[in-house]
Amino acid sequence: MARPKREDLRLERRQAILDAAMKVFAQRGYAAATIRAIAREANIAQGTIYLYFPSKRDILLALYRSMILESLEEIMARPEKGDDEAFLRSLVVDRILRFRQNAQAVRFAFTELPFHDELREKFYREIALEQLGRIQAFLKDRIAHGKFRPLRAEIAARAFQGMYVICALAEIVYQDPEVARFTPEEIADEVVRLFLRGARSQD
Repeated sequence: MARPKREDLRLERRQAILDAAMKVFAQRGYAAATIRAIAREANIAQGTIYLYFPSKRDILLALYRSMILESLEEIMARPEKGDDEAFLRSLVVDRILRFRQNAQAVRFAFTELPFHDELREKFYREIALEQLGRIQAFLKDRIAHGKFRPLRAEIAARAFQGMYVICALAEIVYQDPEVARFTPEEIADEVVRLFLRGARSQD
């Protein structure tokens, strides 16, 4: 069933606010960014923003939820989840694509969040740990079914995530040409191959 036009308009306006906010945050920094500036960039009334978000903090967190968690929901439900290599590969490809498509947001998170304690804490607890928890749950399931060795899932999940995140940061934050020349699929192939070689049960 098609969504009502009013709902489509609301979703479009919400996305316009998020897009405008990212531009303002990148130009001014988080501390100097204002709701007024975001409204001006989005070409809407300032009061309209408050119909969607209570504060600029909520706007920024919503932006990262959209970037990090929304596609993760789709991936976790895909049928290839029964094929460990295909599932992990699709996860890494999606993550690398997301990083590249949202390079401005990635740079902002890396350069700005460390200086805002409350924002950094909420980002980590509500978004980063949510993503990590999904990977950790997958690993625990594979361990329970004897497909993976009895790993410490808490450490293994962070190690797996760290492999593709550092590739993305090297390219986007540090402008490393050695990473930028590879496709997301090529990066995923190496990351998943390395991880599974150490994770899979030898039985």
